[in-house]
Amino acid sequence: QQQQQQQQLRVLLITTSLVEYDKGTRGTKRGYDRLQNVLLPPLIDSVTSMTNRGWHVDVYLILGYESLAPERRKMIQSALPKNVGLEVWEDAIPLHYEKTFNRRPKVDQSLKAGDHALSRQHRFVLRDKLPFYDFFACFEDDMRITANHIINFLELSSDIHTLHNQALANPDHHAHISNPSPPRPNRHKPNDGASFGNDIIDDPISAQNIQRLFPGLLRVEVLDRQPNHPLKQSSQKPLDNHGFIKEVPPSIHAYDTNNKQSILDPNECCSENDPPRGKTTPHPTMDEVVLWETNIQATGVRELPRPLGWVAAMPVEDRADVGSYWSGYPSTYGASLDAQKRPRRIDATIGNQAGFMATRCQIEYFEEVACPGGFLPPFDSEHWRGDSLQRHSVEFWSGGFQLFGQCFLNRILSLDPQKFERQLVYHVSNNKQRTVRAKKVIRVGDFYGQIMKVKERAEEFLMGQ
Repeated sequence: QQQQQQQQLRVLLITTSLVEYDKGTRGTKRGYDRLQNVLLPPLIDSVTSMTNRGWHVDVYLILGYESLAPERRKMIQSALPKNVGLEVWEDAIPLHYEKTFNRRPKVDQSLKAGDHALSRQHRFVLRDKLPFYDFFACFEDDMRITANHIINFLELSSDIHTLHNQALANPDHHAHISNPSPPRPNRHKPNDGASFGNDIIDDPISAQNIQRLFPGLLRVEVLDRQPNHPLKQSSQKPLDNHGFIKEVPPSIHAYDTNNKQSILDPNECCSENDPPRGKTTPHPTMDEVVLWETNIQATGVRELPRPLGWVAAMPVEDRADVGSYWSGYPSTYGASLDAQKRPRRIDATIGNQAGFMATRCQIEYFEEVACPGGFLPPFDSEHWRGDSLQRHSVEFWSGGFQLFGQCFLNRILSLDPQKFERQLVYHVSNNKQRTVRAKKVIRVGDFYGQIMKVKERAEEFLMGQ
């Protein structure tokens, strides 16, 4: 029994929640009980999936409102499985002098709440709790993260670590696939600040660049079934005519040959019974699972040495890119200079995750090696220019702009369908599908199909050399 306890995974779930009741903005209904209907259901699912595996799980809530009434706290605690700890940081929004931009505030200027920086506060919790847990999941209050997500993340992280050791063991400190293609002349030269061109497929990868690989996540929703849904009623049929479908038609190998449905399983991310809780959709089909945070134009593929194999490369700053075969290479989207410019750190396609997960060792790597100025407080080095609150948005702290920009991490998605579907995380507010532009929304099954098409094109490109 003592040995079993020593091997028990210790997980801390850190959730930030700005309001207890919705304000009526961003497709929400004013006065809607966000705590009970949005925060609590995915939290229960997350914790239950983990305790069912015998993990030790605690919850830390970071709240943007002044106080949590005792009866509301009791409601949360009673809904959680037995022996799950609960800590609450109330009134957690930091104060700052608005728009001072590192200058001294005006004489009559008063402090204001920096709502955008609530998502920064999990870093203080990480600093305090780092020695006491093995794994941390830090997300906004409407994200569902289950044990399967964590297991998949740990498996991919382990594969990256194995590959790194392989590279270190080789004389050239690179990892190589077993049957690489012959050397190619006239390699593509980058047209931005990247170190690699857009034709990297089965090339060797250095130990240093392997360290930059990191399992990515895709935020998704399930279409609601209200009769007035704009994505279903429009005569333009945006879901059937999504972005770049002509330039990159989905591969037939991404669909079941019998019923033509996506081979991905919607229940890995988005399972929900009937009647559904909150604004979720019961018993979803894969045709109803959509994303809006990125698209195929911003995506690449690469064949990495075993045990990773083929992966998709999510968007990253040009200077941080470790190389992949871009979907736009050589001229998929046109011959103009603009059409051949790879999307990098662009809000519309960067793939905001609304949070991140990491092991204790990975967070220590962020803090000590990867991230200029560090990942954890006090944020007082020259890198922060005296004001970490002023300079950065919600997306910097929780959406990934720091990790997948300044820290040079490259997110990858496994093309193994059973792994890919466990890199999809459910945004249970289910409101983006009605508030973002229709042309940004795409079925996840179709996006996966487009990635598979790019993989096939990469293989064809190598055969033609």
